[in-house]
Amino acid sequence: MDAAVFVDFENLYLSLKNHDDCSGLRTRELSLQILQGLLIRLPERGHNKVIGRSYAAFDTYPGVEVAHDLALMGLSPQYVLISHSGKNSADIQLSLDAAKVVFRRPDIELIVIVSGDRDFIPLAGQVLEEGRELRVVSIPDSTSGDLRDRVGERRFVDALELIGERDALLKNPCDSSISNGQETDGELPADEPGEAPVVEDSAEEETVCEGGPRIVGHIPVTWERASDRNSGEREGLLTQCLELMVRARMRHSSEDIWLSPFLKGPMSQHFNGLIHPERRALINELRNRNVVRVEERANQHADHPYSVIVIEDSHPMAQAVCARLQRH
Repeated sequence: MDAAVFVDFENLYLSLKNHDDCSGLRTRELSLQILQGLLIRLPERGHNKVIGRSYAAFDTYPGVEVAHDLALMGLSPQYVLISHSGKNSADIQLSLDAAKVVFRRPDIELIVIVSGDRDFIPLAGQVLEEGRELRVVSIPDSTSGDLRDRVGERRFVDALELIGERDALLKNPCDSSISNGQETDGELPADEPGEAPVVEDSAEEETVCEGGPRIVGHIPVTWERASDRNSGEREGLLTQCLELMVRARMRHSSEDIWLSPFLKGPMSQHFNGLIHPERRALINELRNRNVVRVEERANQHADHPYSVIVIEDSHPMAQAVCARLQRH
């Protein structure tokens, strides 16, 4: 069954930002992980995504920070207009595009809308009238009751259930006394009965620990194909990644390596045989081994922070790489 996915990114972002359980977490990364979980779930349920679009004012924060990631995920960013009152046209543009798919693409049987906005009630009704499958993915607390009633519980998917290891994600890293619990899966139509496989995914966390900087946790990864490589090859990739970091630090004469430009520039150019989540996974593994830290810095030029990579020079792996580069 072919599917089309339409994402109101700003609605998802603001819903997570205002959700009590998600306070203190990196909202934009959590949004990306939910979308990655959805894209993994679709083929597991027998659906082939042939169209994927995301809508937001991508020239402003947080859109400017995620447009690149969404494009690599196959959710093409659609830039929308903003009125003088601050209201954007995402819901209108999304509805128009989805309606065109419904009427012009009879081969697409499933329409997925990522938003809980009441404005999508007419679109939801039209999709159902045309006999297509419909799923609405959103945060329950921020979902319009009217939309949920029109769609029906069977067609509603709790976005938070697309996050693997949710209890671990919501745990405060400064307090190890909280125990993990069980996770649940959102429902998507399946060709065969049975429960959906659990999406094992790590999420990026942030918290303010007493007496320390704001620390960023795991980078969200949903497809670690690089983990299928043999241990020797994977160690080689990690060493190359660390070398790129050291070179970037030397080139800019700064202890901080800006995370986003590093991913889009040196990592993308050097590891062009890897997909974007695999490149992010390499940084995440170096962090897990305590070779590097990923921290957040206050932005003097904007009202949002930015993330940096800091190399732990005392780590043996970092010392070895630095020594080798100095010899050459």
